[in-house]
Amino acid sequence: MASAPPLETTTLVGHPPSYEDTTGTSPNYPPGGPMPYPPVDTKASLPPYPTQADGQMYPAPPQTQPVTTSPVAMQTVYMQSGLGFGAVPVQAYCPVCTQNAVTHLHYISGALAWLSCAGLAIFGCICGCCLIPFCVDSLKDVTHHCPNCNYVLGVHKRI
Repeated sequence: MASAPPLETTTLVGHPPSYEDTTGTSPNYPPGGPMPYPPVDTKASLPPYPTQADGQMYPAPPQTQPVTTSPVAMQTVYMQSGLGFGAVPVQAYCPVCTQNAVTHLHYISGALAWLSCAGLAIFGCICGCCLIPFCVDSLKDVTHHCPNCNYVLGVHKRI
């Protein structure tokens, strides 16, 4: 059977170093003890600072002239995505007079009115009944105008 290693004794050889031994100071430093680090001659170890021609240690801040900026004109552009011009007035933005307004409608005879007239003439309505589609607004194309400046904002074509 194997035996365990022998137990170590707790007796120390010598004694641990004291604070004074490790730092080289005495408890009453600075009045009479040595300095903790050797003195350093700062003039011998550091290079001299560069000086300016007039003897200044640091350069003077640069003289700057006040910067004047001209005002910038900003233009706001309104995009009317998804705005559908139909047979009824809509509220839209006019880029000419820069107003939001409800459009003014103007009806113009378009392709649907002319095809309806031709169809009625083919079926025998020659004595004036074929002109009825030019009197019906629901068969005409619609032009949307700005009520302020009369600018054309959009057109709704039937065909």
